[in-house]
Amino acid sequence: MVEFNENSFATIKFTLTWKSGHGIHEEKFLARKVNAWRDFLPEELKEQLEGTKSGESVTVDFSAGAGVPKHELSKVRNIPHRKFKIRSHQFKNQPARTGRFYPQGTLTGLPGVYPQTAIPFRVLDRTGTDIIADLNHPLAKIPFELKSEVINVASKDSETGGRLTHWLEEICNWGPGMQAAPKKQPVDFIHEDFFNRPDDTADASFYSSPRLIGHIDKQASKNLQSIYKRFLSPEMKVLDLMSSMESHLSPDIELDITGLGMNMNELRMNPSLNGKVVQDLNINPELNFKNNTFDAITCSLSIEYLTDPASILKQAHALLAPGGSLLIGISNRWFPSKVTQGWLEMHEFERMGYLLQLAEESGFKGEKGTVSIRNDWRPVTDKHFVSTRGVSDPVYVVWCKKD
Repeated sequence: MVEFNENSFATIKFTLTWKSGHGIHEEKFLARKVNAWRDFLPEELKEQLEGTKSGESVTVDFSAGAGVPKHELSKVRNIPHRKFKIRSHQFKNQPARTGRFYPQGTLTGLPGVYPQTAIPFRVLDRTGTDIIADLNHPLAKIPFELKSEVINVASKDSETGGRLTHWLEEICNWGPGMQAAPKKQPVDFIHEDFFNRPDDTADASFYSSPRLIGHIDKQASKNLQSIYKRFLSPEMKVLDLMSSMESHLSPDIELDITGLGMNMNELRMNPSLNGKVVQDLNINPELNFKNNTFDAITCSLSIEYLTDPASILKQAHALLAPGGSLLIGISNRWFPSKVTQGWLEMHEFERMGYLLQLAEESGFKGEKGTVSIRNDWRPVTDKHFVSTRGVSDPVYVVWCKKD
């Protein structure tokens, strides 16, 4: 069996695990082609991976500031309000909001920062004249564990030129850490236009014709199933909110599932459902079920359409039996005319932080956390395989336990 070394390529599934004041967070990232000769891996990780074979795994712990740039006070700066500007025409003239992340390109006058700079910074606070901007990496103060599962190893005949990949940057940059809220105060997510939608006509008209298509590719759906499966066991009663033709629940677990959605024809196409309810939660948000009834409540790829999600989550908390799980799955695909403005304003990882905060405010005080899966293989038969370069849609799950 081929061993991982500088004369081989490997496919490695990385799992980064870290904790915040809100819970435990797990980021899965598939490194499709790791070249130990050319790519950059932390020395301690490279040493442990040396000689591993398919099916083996290693784990390395990183102290705060070891795996990503360490926190520096010099990167916390006072920036005059006039030097902050959102350049998107859709969201222009909005002020910086406390706790939110923005691209550094929204700031002017910083050395090495240009309008195209997408590296995030966080607004720690606001004064009458300035915003307090933290330009440190979101994980700069956080220790984390990195597990590396070797999926496949193949020999290489020769070394050719190509792209050098810094794998820890691929895993840690552009998102992980943004779920965590500041310790002193909640994030100021909500504003006057947050729940506005491009098409504010009745949702019943939009969903009157069945849409018998999946929102995400088949591998992404399997990934969503795999996360949900951790919280489910046979014979559980499950409420699938905003359901459709599929529930993203593993078919190998016998569950009693009630689906609540917008179109009965779509619900009838869903083989997982035992019960079906047609209801527009933006018009009629009352969930007419008995309290403490369900062992799990899921909401998959739809919460971004709700104009009062807090009301729904408060009721979900009441409907769950003690110890029950709330599971919210999201991706980066939606119906553009029906998604809320606030959802579009947030980074993909920041949306998980928003949902965690919303859940806490809705009564979920027990265990909670997030899981992300990125860069997986998209099925070669998928019609978007070429345009996505074979990359599966990312999936993100926020989970909360009722205490």
